[in-house]
Amino acid sequence: AIPTELGNLRALTSLQLYVNQFTGQIPSELGELQALKTLSFFGNELTGVIPTELGNLRALTSLQLYVNQFTGQIPSELGELQALKTLSFHGNELTGAIPTELGNLRALTWLQLSNNKLTSIVPTELGNLLALTKLEMRINQLTGAVPSELGHLQGMTDLYLSFNQLAGKVPTELGKLQSLIRLFLHVNDLTGSIPPEFVNLQALESLYLNGNEMTGTLPTELGKLQAMKYLSLDHSEFTGVVPTELGSLQALITLHLG
Repeated sequence: AIPTELGNLRALTSLQLYVNQFTGQIPSELGELQALKTLSFFGNELTGVIPTELGNLRALTSLQLYVNQFTGQIPSELGELQALKTLSFHGNELTGAIPTELGNLRALTWLQLSNNKLTSIVPTELGNLLALTKLEMRINQLTGAVPSELGHLQGMTDLYLSFNQLAGKVPTELGKLQSLIRLFLHVNDLTGSIPPEFVNLQALESLYLNGNEMTGTLPTELGKLQAMKYLSLDHSEFTGVVPTELGSLQALITLHLG
């Protein structure tokens, strides 16, 4: 177990106990470490809930608890961590809603919540995270629509929302993400057509929309995405012909339309 006495180390700025076989829970006493900037416990066998007291660590820039066995909900108190740049909880057994308070983390560049059992909508407040470059929430049980507010995140390079239960149309606003390199929306319940605004995604290398209920014809604009390497649109309900313009994608490595 992690000793509660570590909470006495008030000058500590970095606490990294990653990739071991530590068990037990995170002591709430760690919330006393006001100077702490880095807390990394990933790759262990830790259990229990994430202590709400971690919301007191106002100097924290990196909180990495991924690949453990944490349960319960993500504490809304983490929305107080204004200096936080990296929040990584993937590979646990977290449940419940994604706190809207995470939309207060204006310094955040990487939010990683994949491989859990989260069962809420994707909060529209995440559209406030203008510094965000990577948003990963795949392999959960998220419902509702893909928020159009994500189109505000102009620095986004990676958006992973696959393997959920998201429904509705793909927001045209995602066509504003001109830094986007990887867009994974596959294996959801999305409907509607591919937005022609995607022609603006000139940095896009991977587009995965397969395994949805999308319809309509394939936009000829896809042939203008010259950086495209991986295009997967299979197991959907598209109609019409395959655009000849796809023959212009000289960088393409895989094309799945089956």
